[in-house]
Amino acid sequence: MAELFLELLSEEIPAQLQIDARNKIKQMIEVELTKREIKFNSSKSFSTPKRLTFAVDGIPEKIELKKKVLKGPKVGVSQDALNGFLRSNGLKASEVYKKTLDKGEFYFADIKPKTINILNEFENILPEVLKNYSWKKSMRWSTYDLSWGRPLKSIVAIFNYKLISFSFFHIKSSDSIFLDEFDLTKRKKVKDFKSYKKILEKLNIVLDHNKREEIILKKFNNICNSKNLKNDFNKRLLEEVVNLVEKPYVIVGKFDEMYLKIPEEIIIITMQRHQKYFPLFNKNGNLTNIFLVVSNLQDNKKYIKIGNQRVIEARLSDARFFWEKNKKQNLVKQISKLKNLTFFNQLGTFYDRTQRLKKLASLISDQLNLSKEKVEIASSVCKADLVSDLVKEFPELQGVMGKYFAYEQGFEEDIALAISEHYFPIGVGGNVPKKPISLAVALVDKLDFLV
Repeated sequence: MAELFLELLSEEIPAQLQIDARNKIKQMIEVELTKREIKFNSSKSFSTPKRLTFAVDGIPEKIELKKKVLKGPKVGVSQDALNGFLRSNGLKASEVYKKTLDKGEFYFADIKPKTINILNEFENILPEVLKNYSWKKSMRWSTYDLSWGRPLKSIVAIFNYKLISFSFFHIKSSDSIFLDEFDLTKRKKVKDFKSYKKILEKLNIVLDHNKREEIILKKFNNICNSKNLKNDFNKRLLEEVVNLVEKPYVIVGKFDEMYLKIPEEIIIITMQRHQKYFPLFNKNGNLTNIFLVVSNLQDNKKYIKIGNQRVIEARLSDARFFWEKNKKQNLVKQISKLKNLTFFNQLGTFYDRTQRLKKLASLISDQLNLSKEKVEIASSVCKADLVSDLVKEFPELQGVMGKYFAYEQGFEEDIALAISEHYFPIGVGGNVPKKPISLAVALVDKLDFLV
């Protein structure tokens, strides 16, 4: 039994595009093998930011196809349908004939017994798979016609220690990999997937994305345990970071403790969304000034650590400035600024919306036996934080920042909570409002969407 090995080397591909490509191209190869009655034991796919790698083992070198009769499209269909039948089965027009069945007249073809050389089959399968794969986002470069996730540099394709020779647009398949992305003259021949992995190991490249995650998590846990911190990491961010590096190194950074005085949501979203950092929490669940960075380079001289600490200090300094500014801006006075913020075409501005919410709140408060004054105040100011600098910078914090502004300005707790919780639930299975005022404002907010 033989093995198929395929490597697609490119510029760095974003994490989600990379995940989609490694999964779907693998599936497409499996489908093509099954369609051609080529059996295999297992198939695997791996990726790094620059590499999409596939390995399929247990494939026979040759297969014997028995005589069979293929049924094609019905006579009278478009020529395109007939051509598709001919093309997919490697037939000529002279090899098909017509035969009448109970449901009408159909095209048929007799397939004679023959021996299929799998190496030759792959010369057709692989370029077809690569051509048919559709990127969610793709690009072109130079004068080439090829659209790919990022500029494609090399295709290595080997079956049973032999080169699978084909062209994919301007790229000719090869049996040697690049050792240095900056020096394209440095290449090394590979004969199979095993020898390929050994070369990458010598370059300290971890091909298996699952192994990279294990390495990163192990380092994270060791650091947290040594500092008596919680081992709690954002899973979505972890999946993204795993696919942003091929040589994972973990760096511990710190920022000035004075920034812990601003709402922790601002710090967390600044680190996670903008910088891909992992904030750390103590055993009580409180945010600390320690964070983790996953780097693709070893930081022996601490340059990467110092650089990242400077970046986060600058970002948090900006966030602190806007926090100090926005928390002093009276929420009630901010309502009029919503006139400049369009809600939806033909449905007016967010100011118009808050007026509708206030009227609905007045009606619903009596039915829920709640304080009409509190429900009206909460529904009036619940959108006021949308005009703040912080929410403009971090839209995900809408409502959250309004809650903090309300606390700072002396609003009662149930009104402040209603500003944050009236957006609940966010998505299927999300939290629902628990306080009565929050529930009332959340209801009128949803009712206004229906109206």
